Amino acid sequence: VVHRIVRALYGLEVPLISAVNGPAMGLGCDIAGLGDIRIASDRASFGVPFMKLGIIPGDGGSWLLPRNIGYARAAELLFTARSIDAATAEQWGLVNRVVAHETLMDEAMQTADQIAAQPPQALRMAKTLLRQGRDMNFDQMLELSAVMQALAHLTDDHIEGVTAVLEKRTGAFSGT
Repeated sequence: VVHRIVRALYGLEVPLISAVNGPAMGLGCDIAGLGDIRIASDRASFGVPFMKLGIIPGDGGSWLLPRNIGYARAAELLFTARSIDAATAEQWGLVNRVVAHETLMDEAMQTADQIAAQPPQALRMAKTLLRQGRDMNFDQMLELSAVMQALAHLTDDHIEGVTAVLEKRTGAFSGT
């Protein structure tokens, strides 16, 4: 069941925002790490304490964590079973930013609103490029980018975006 959940979250075509307002340990840390944008409150903490239980991550965390914070830091968290506070998580790149716990959801919703205002097809393509780019070489990425760019040029949203820039207004994207 857990594998289905993490696969579904990782496979989302739209951006996923993780908002963490407390301890995110083990699977919680891994699920938070699945977010494309990760925002933590000053009360958040993160860790993968599987070693304390005599087990290893079985939910994809050992694949995801090194991609988010680098091998050495992922190894340190996993091998020592220690946790880190929100400020350290930000320094290490596990979260984008840290905010006061009272403003966490407002900050996450404001970010979601900014994302939702973007052209939907281009947004999905951009996420695909970012996710697939993790496992491609540069030439493969250029080829995929060229295909997606050509598709994006054919959308009504592209015309709207160019028109909006020329008219110095915010685009009103339709998803077509």
